[in-house]
Amino acid sequence: MKGLYPILFSLLSLIMVINCPQKKERQIPIPQSDSLPSTLPGEYQHLIGLEFGPDSFPSEFIEHTGYVLGLMEENEYIIDHVSKKQTQLVWLCKLTRRDQEGRPYLKIVDILILPSIDSDEQLLMGTCNFQSQPDQEIIAIVKFIESEGKNEVHHAWRTNRNTQRFEEVPASMVSCVDESLYL
Repeated sequence: MKGLYPILFSLLSLIMVINCPQKKERQIPIPQSDSLPSTLPGEYQHLIGLEFGPDSFPSEFIEHTGYVLGLMEENEYIIDHVSKKQTQLVWLCKLTRRDQEGRPYLKIVDILILPSIDSDEQLLMGTCNFQSQPDQEIIAIVKFIESEGKNEVHHAWRTNRNTQRFEEVPASMVSCVDESLYL
Protein backbone atom coordinates (compact mmCIF):
# COMPACT_ATOMS: atom_id res chain seq x y z
CA MET A 1 0.00 0.00 0.00
CA LYS A 2 2.92 2.34 0.73
CA GLY A 3 3.97 2.14 -2.91
CA LEU A 4 0.51 3.20 -4.07
CA TYR A 5 0.47 6.53 -2.18
CA PRO A 6 2.98 8.29 -4.47
CA ILE A 7 1.12 7.02 -7.55
CA LEU A 8 -2.28 8.09 -6.15
CA PHE A 9 -0.89 11.49 -5.14
CA SER A 10 0.53 12.02 -8.64
CA LEU A 11 -2.74 10.98 -10.28
CA LEU A 12 -4.80 13.29 -8.03
CA SER A 13 -2.42 16.18 -8.71
CA LEU A 14 -2.68 15.58 -12.45
CA ILE A 15 -6.50 15.44 -12.29
CA MET A 16 -6.61 18.69 -10.32
CA VAL A 17 -4.34 20.47 -12.77
CA ILE A 18 -6.38 19.31 -15.74
CA ASN A 19 -9.76 20.13 -14.21
CA CYS A 20 -8.96 23.41 -12.45
CA PRO A 21 -10.23 26.44 -14.32
CA GLN A 22 -7.49 28.31 -16.08
CA LYS A 23 -7.29 32.07 -15.74
CA LYS A 24 -8.16 33.35 -19.17
CA GLU A 25 -6.61 36.55 -20.41
CA ARG A 26 -9.17 39.15 -21.32
CA GLN A 27 -9.30 39.55 -25.08
CA ILE A 28 -9.46 43.20 -26.08
CA PRO A 29 -11.50 43.56 -29.25
CA ILE A 30 -9.59 45.06 -32.13
CA PRO A 31 -11.61 47.81 -33.77
CA GLN A 32 -12.39 47.10 -37.39
CA SER A 33 -10.37 49.35 -39.60
CA ASP A 34 -10.14 49.66 -43.34
CA SER A 35 -6.56 48.42 -43.18
CA LEU A 36 -7.47 45.03 -41.76
CA PRO A 37 -7.27 42.39 -44.50
CA SER A 38 -10.93 41.48 -44.04
CA THR A 39 -12.13 44.97 -44.95
CA LEU A 40 -9.45 46.67 -47.05
CA PRO A 41 -9.86 46.01 -50.79
CA GLY A 42 -6.96 44.08 -52.27
CA GLU A 43 -5.88 46.96 -54.48
CA TYR A 44 -4.91 48.96 -51.36
CA GLN A 45 -3.47 46.23 -49.10
CA HIS A 46 0.02 46.64 -50.52
CA LEU A 47 0.06 50.23 -49.21
CA ILE A 48 0.03 49.22 -45.53
CA GLY A 49 3.62 49.43 -44.38
CA LEU A 50 4.71 51.36 -47.48
CA GLU A 51 7.38 53.95 -46.69
CA PHE A 52 7.74 56.98 -48.90
CA GLY A 53 9.40 60.36 -48.94
CA PRO A 54 8.91 63.67 -50.74
CA ASP A 55 10.41 62.25 -53.94
CA SER A 56 8.65 58.87 -53.81
CA PHE A 57 4.97 59.65 -53.19
CA PRO A 58 2.88 56.87 -54.83
CA SER A 59 2.25 58.23 -58.33
CA GLU A 60 -1.23 56.73 -58.76
CA PHE A 61 -2.56 58.97 -55.96
CA ILE A 62 -3.32 62.68 -55.81
CA GLU A 63 -2.56 64.37 -52.50
CA HIS A 64 -5.17 66.92 -51.44
CA THR A 65 -4.38 68.04 -47.92
CA GLY A 66 -3.03 66.82 -44.64
CA TYR A 67 -1.87 67.80 -41.21
CA VAL A 68 0.49 66.72 -38.45
CA LEU A 69 -0.56 65.04 -35.21
CA GLY A 70 1.92 65.35 -32.38
CA LEU A 71 4.08 68.03 -34.00
CA MET A 72 7.57 68.03 -32.49
CA GLU A 73 6.68 65.10 -30.24
CA GLU A 74 8.51 61.79 -30.25
CA ASN A 75 5.73 60.12 -32.26
CA GLU A 76 4.61 62.36 -35.09
CA TYR A 77 1.85 61.21 -37.41
CA ILE A 78 0.52 62.68 -40.63
CA ILE A 79 -3.13 62.53 -41.65
CA ASP A 80 -3.09 62.63 -45.44
CA HIS A 81 -6.19 63.06 -47.65
CA VAL A 82 -5.54 61.46 -51.03
CA SER A 83 -7.54 60.13 -53.95
CA LYS A 84 -7.18 57.58 -56.71
CA LYS A 85 -9.60 58.22 -59.55
CA GLN A 86 -12.99 58.64 -57.83
CA THR A 87 -11.99 56.97 -54.54
CA GLN A 88 -11.20 59.31 -51.64
CA LEU A 89 -8.95 57.96 -48.89
CA VAL A 90 -7.29 59.16 -45.71
CA TRP A 91 -3.92 57.69 -44.79
CA LEU A 92 -2.57 57.54 -41.27
CA CYS A 93 1.18 57.84 -41.69
CA LYS A 94 3.89 57.59 -39.07
CA LEU A 95 6.94 59.80 -39.41
CA THR A 96 9.89 57.42 -39.67
CA ARG A 97 12.68 59.94 -40.22
CA ARG A 98 13.68 63.25 -41.75
CA ASP A 99 16.41 63.73 -44.31
CA GLN A 100 19.26 66.25 -43.95
CA GLU A 101 16.99 69.01 -45.26
CA GLY A 102 14.29 68.14 -42.71
CA ARG A 103 11.92 66.62 -45.26
CA PRO A 104 9.70 63.86 -43.83
CA TYR A 105 9.69 60.17 -44.68
CA LEU A 106 6.46 58.41 -43.81
CA LYS A 107 5.09 54.91 -43.35
CA ILE A 108 1.39 54.20 -44.04
CA VAL A 109 -0.06 52.42 -40.99
CA ASP A 110 -3.80 52.67 -41.71
CA ILE A 111 -6.13 53.57 -44.55
CA LEU A 112 -9.64 54.91 -44.32
CA ILE A 113 -11.69 54.63 -47.51
CA LEU A 114 -14.18 57.45 -47.36
CA PRO A 115 -17.80 57.10 -48.39
CA SER A 116 -18.90 59.22 -51.32
CA ILE A 117 -18.73 62.93 -50.47
CA ASP A 118 -21.64 64.88 -51.96
CA SER A 119 -21.06 68.25 -53.59
CA ASP A 120 -22.60 70.04 -50.59
CA GLU A 121 -20.38 68.15 -48.11
CA GLN A 122 -16.74 68.52 -47.20
CA LEU A 123 -14.05 66.63 -45.35
CA LEU A 124 -12.86 68.42 -42.20
CA MET A 125 -9.74 67.26 -40.38
CA GLY A 126 -8.25 68.59 -37.18
CA THR A 127 -10.90 71.26 -36.54
CA CYS A 128 -13.58 69.24 -34.75
CA ASN A 129 -14.73 68.61 -31.21
CA PHE A 130 -15.45 65.21 -29.70
CA GLN A 131 -17.93 65.28 -26.82
CA SER A 132 -17.65 69.10 -26.81
CA GLN A 133 -13.84 69.03 -26.38
CA PRO A 134 -11.39 70.08 -29.11
CA ASP A 135 -9.91 66.95 -30.66
CA GLN A 136 -7.41 67.22 -33.49
CA GLU A 137 -7.71 63.47 -34.09
CA ILE A 138 -11.28 63.75 -35.45
CA ILE A 139 -11.95 63.46 -39.18
CA ALA A 140 -15.50 64.19 -40.33
CA ILE A 141 -17.64 64.54 -43.41
CA VAL A 142 -19.94 67.48 -42.85
CA LYS A 143 -22.56 69.52 -44.61
CA PHE A 144 -22.61 73.25 -43.95
CA ILE A 145 -26.13 74.57 -43.44
CA GLU A 146 -25.71 78.25 -44.27
CA SER A 147 -29.17 79.32 -43.11
CA GLU A 148 -28.42 77.95 -39.64
CA GLY A 149 -24.73 78.83 -39.61
CA LYS A 150 -23.65 75.36 -38.53
CA ASN A 151 -22.23 72.09 -39.77
CA GLU A 152 -24.19 68.87 -39.80
CA VAL A 153 -21.82 65.94 -39.22
CA HIS A 154 -22.68 62.95 -41.42
CA HIS A 155 -19.72 60.62 -40.72
CA ALA A 156 -16.88 60.80 -38.20
CA TRP A 157 -13.73 58.90 -37.29
CA ARG A 158 -11.09 59.34 -34.64
CA THR A 159 -7.42 58.60 -35.14
CA ASN A 160 -6.16 56.32 -32.40
CA ARG A 161 -2.40 56.75 -32.29
CA ASN A 162 -2.02 54.00 -29.69
CA THR A 163 -3.49 51.34 -31.99
CA GLN A 164 -2.49 53.18 -35.18
CA ARG A 165 -6.03 52.86 -36.52
CA PHE A 166 -8.94 55.01 -37.59
CA GLU A 167 -12.01 54.24 -35.48
CA GLU A 168 -15.53 55.25 -36.43
CA VAL A 169 -17.25 57.40 -33.78
CA PRO A 170 -20.89 58.46 -33.53
CA ALA A 171 -21.48 61.56 -35.64
CA SER A 172 -23.80 62.83 -32.89
CA MET A 173 -20.77 63.18 -30.57
CA VAL A 174 -18.84 65.37 -33.02
CA SER A 175 -19.13 69.04 -33.91
CA CYS A 176 -16.86 70.85 -36.35
CA VAL A 177 -15.80 74.34 -37.30
CA ASP A 178 -15.11 75.12 -40.92
CA GLU A 179 -12.16 77.47 -40.59
CA SER A 180 -12.41 78.48 -44.24
CA LEU A 181 -15.50 80.52 -43.30
CA TYR A 182 -13.19 82.93 -41.47
CA LEU A 183 -10.77 83.53 -44.34
